[in-house]
Amino acid sequence: MNFNDWHGFRYCNTPAFRIEGTRMNAVNCGGPLIRSLFVAGLIATAPMASAAEVLVSQPFKNGGPSYLSDLGGAVNADSFNLSGSANVSAIAWWGTHVDDQQLGGFSVRLAETLDALLDNSSALGGSVSRGDDAVGEDDEPSPDGPRKLHRFQLDLTAPLGSLGGNYYLAIGNETVEWFWATGTEGDLKSFYLDTGNPNLPAAWAEDDTTDMSFEVIGERQTVPEPGILALLGLAGIGGLLARRRRR
Repeated sequence: MNFNDWHGFRYCNTPAFRIEGTRMNAVNCGGPLIRSLFVAGLIATAPMASAAEVLVSQPFKNGGPSYLSDLGGAVNADSFNLSGSANVSAIAWWGTHVDDQQLGGFSVRLAETLDALLDNSSALGGSVSRGDDAVGEDDEPSPDGPRKLHRFQLDLTAPLGSLGGNYYLAIGNETVEWFWATGTEGDLKSFYLDTGNPNLPAAWAEDDTTDMSFEVIGERQTVPEPGILALLGLAGIGGLLARRRRR
């Protein structure tokens, strides 16, 4: 997260004056009152992070389709919007089973445009885990029956700070054939690209009937209401007066 540097204020040729008996001039321009109010202002206007929560949720559709996604020839993506500002700490999704040694083959990519998802620099770093038990199945009509679906989660090495707005997400496994489960509760819009199949478009195509399954997990950032700033300012004044009484 980027923070603006706070710079001190320079007061030059300031006439002497008094506030509740506190003398302030060019030499003593940072008296206890101003310092108290300044600190209160910093506290009140600094973004505050809430507890970790699911910021965006598109749960898997049990019994629904799942699509091959390897980020090489077959690429599936979805979009989402983060209102306000948030620190994202994890991405979760649902898909077909992979063994423990193949978890490292997952690539989770996040970008502001679809084309940027094709660049390896959009891949997020972190550790991928898989739920031990299947949570559902897809609609694959194979002789062996539908494929079992598991929940996966990427815990980021470092949270992505101050995210807000529209983003695109692509997930695939580059080491094993893996199918990403479709989801629910989205905007019924996802995207796909298959560069290895001449029967499919060589450019991004939009599917306006399907969501992909995923969750975005993190902490929302909030700025206190103006009333809180006023209360903190009063607290600063009260602290100063209490300090003066103790002298």
